[in-house]
Order: sequence, then structure tokens, then C-alpha cells
Amino acid sequence: MPFTEYFIGKRERISIVDETSYGSGGTMSSGGFIPGLDCRIEPNFSQEWQEILSAGDDDRTVQNRVVGDLKLPFTLSFKVSDWRFLKYAGYGSIVNAGSNPYTHTFSLANTVQSFKLEWARRHTTASVITLVGCLIKKVTLRFQRGGAAGEGQVMAFCDCVARNYSKGTSVTTLANTVSSSTPFHYRHTKLTLESSEIVEVQGGELTIDNGIDEDDSRYANSTQDRLLSEPIPKVHRIDGRASIVAKDATFLNQWDGAAALSGTNKLEFIRGASDNIVLTLASVRVGMANAPTVLEGPQVVDLVFNAKSFSSLVATDAVAAY
Repeated sequence: MPFTEYFIGKRERISIVDETSYGSGGTMSSGGFIPGLDCRIEPNFSQEWQEILSAGDDDRTVQNRVVGDLKLPFTLSFKVSDWRFLKYAGYGSIVNAGSNPYTHTFSLANTVQSFKLEWARRHTTASVITLVGCLIKKVTLRFQRGGAAGEGQVMAFCDCVARNYSKGTSVTTLANTVSSSTPFHYRHTKLTLESSEIVEVQGGELTIDNGIDEDDSRYANSTQDRLLSEPIPKVHRIDGRASIVAKDATFLNQWDGAAALSGTNKLEFIRGASDNIVLTLASVRVGMANAPTVLEGPQVVDLVFNAKSFSSLVATDAVAAY
């Protein structure tokens, strides 16, 4: 007697492709790609049922419920193997140059590139959810030292929202996959503040926020019905944090100065001379430099900072075009 086949995450595949217009377009079979390794979706989908309490009946139950807004927020996370996903984080203006290695120079755009996503749960009868009108509201790059298997890789956590979905059973065959089977690791990180490399970094994160609130784009309109209209990117913000073993009062002094840091300030992820990204930060200000007493161990500063923008954002790798 055969065993029952179940869905397992190891067999899932999550792929994305640029949309040609919000909520439509994009051919997954030719232009789709897998955004990273160990890709995961954490959905928070809801039908937003609305209560009708009374139609005059003599009881205390909810009389009825009618379907409300269709809400499709989700978190997309993965181990970073290349930097194509940044085009959806507000940096859809890209100049590709060179010839293996290629350089990809990102610029902040006033619009956000939307994408279609296929979430394929493979099975004898596969379950495939296709999300359209997907946008990244906020992305956090996170790096943390770790020695055990599966730990220590650079992670991207994307706070996303979609316009609509459909269900199917056919898994699209992709022409593209990921560009590397090796993710960026914490040991590939390099942080520079005031033109000095900071070696003693235990971990940290950098968050790029597009200032999108999807409720801004939910209208009283029969054409849109229960769905979102095109979300509106508002104020763009860059925030960061780094846990650093302190050897002097440098970080306290940077906080105490209450001014933008001088010199060059940047975060890099370097797998090699032709496989890296350099995120150069403009107008960096330290908001916190906390370092509690540790009786048996080094003092670790939790350095919290923000930046006005990226004065330069350039990736170099073997991918011809982002």
C-alpha cells in the first residue's frame, strides 16, 4: 500500500518576473527567475469578512457575513545569491555594463517596479498560486555571524503586498534559475564608517523602506471592486543597525557629535573582486550607540543609524542584466 503524498517545503519553488504594467504582463517561462536560495513565503492573506449583526431576528448570533476587502500581504525571504531583487525595492532604474563580470548601477526611481510571483507547491497534483501586482514595501538585509550548518548566510526579508491571485495546478518551466548555488555569507560583509573599516562586527541589518501603505490605494470604485489600485510610494528611508565589539569610544563619539558622519560610509558584501555589491551611504547619522555593561565578556555596541540615500549602489557579478 503506497504512502500518502504530502506537500513539503523542500519541493516548493517560488519564482518572480517583472510586470509590464501593474497587475498584468510578464512571461514567467522566459523572464522569470528564483530570487534567492531557501526561498520562503509567509502569507497573511485574508477575505476580511464583514458582519451583519441583525435582520430583526430574536437571537444573539451574527446574522450574516459578507465578503470584504481582499488583502494579500506576505513576507518573502531568502538567502541572497545575487542582487536582482533590489530593482523591486525602489531601485528599478538600472544601468547594466561590462562583459562578465557585469556591473549593475542602481538609482532610486520615483515609481516601484511590480512583479508577478508563482508559488508552486509540487505534488502529483501540484498547487500553484500566482500573485499579480506584487510590490516590495520594505526590504531588510540581515547578516549575523554563525558557525552551525545553515547559519550565517546573508538574508533578505521582503515585506510585500499583492493585488490579486489565481490558483492552478501547472508549474511553469523556467529558462532562468538563481545565478549561484552559493549564498553570500556573514564573512563576506565589510562595514566602513568615516573611511575606516570596522572589523569587529558581529552582525547587523540594513532596511530600505518605500513608504508604501496599501490602504492609500483602496478606493470606493466598482471597477477595482475588492482589489488594490496601484500603491503609492511615499517617503523613502534607509535605516541600519550593527552590533560591534568596542575597543574604544569611537562609536560613542560619533553619537555624541550629533552630526552627519564624515568621510566614506558604506556597506559591502564581497564574494570576490568580480562578485560583490557596494552600498555607499550618504548623510549617515547615528541615533543610538548603546553598550550595556558585560561583566564577563567584551562590550558590544548596538549602533543604530540612518542615511539619506545611497550616493552609489553598484553590484558586480556574472549576471548579464538585472
